[in-house]
Amino acid sequence: MTLIPKQLNNKIIDDIKSRLNPDLKILLLKLFIIHLVTALITLSICPQYGLSVFKSSFNLMNTFMKIGPAFCDFACGIFFTTTSMVSALIILSRDELRVLRHKKIITAFTIILSSLGLFIMLNPQLFVQFSLLWLLGSVGGVVISLEFGTRVLKFN
Repeated sequence: MTLIPKQLNNKIIDDIKSRLNPDLKILLLKLFIIHLVTALITLSICPQYGLSVFKSSFNLMNTFMKIGPAFCDFACGIFFTTTSMVSALIILSRDELRVLRHKKIITAFTIILSSLGLFIMLNPQLFVQFSLLWLLGSVGGVVISLEFGTRVLKFN
């Protein structure tokens, strides 16, 4: 029977530990980058608070607005964060998603606060127009897509 050298054994164990327990700061940075890219795309489909990065012939906000302004705020919040979370579900590893799922509050804050920061940089008058319904929709979008997505896409 061959013994594994202690250095190699420690290296393997450390590698397994780092894969099973990814660094939260790096994971949140990855999530932020995913959200930034998807937010730019999402804003071209559903320009929220008058912000549109790319012009598109399809405008989801107009469809939501036909139902009513309150529904539009709520639906835009859900759409904005769900798009980012679904992208993260596709891109990130199973272990990274497990960490995000167990850290739902910090995950939601990362997505929502970075969104608000982007909106404020692009439109400093945001707080005049900001809606609590958008905030509720965005929190719901993160939590529901994270819970449902990790069960369906990665943990089946």
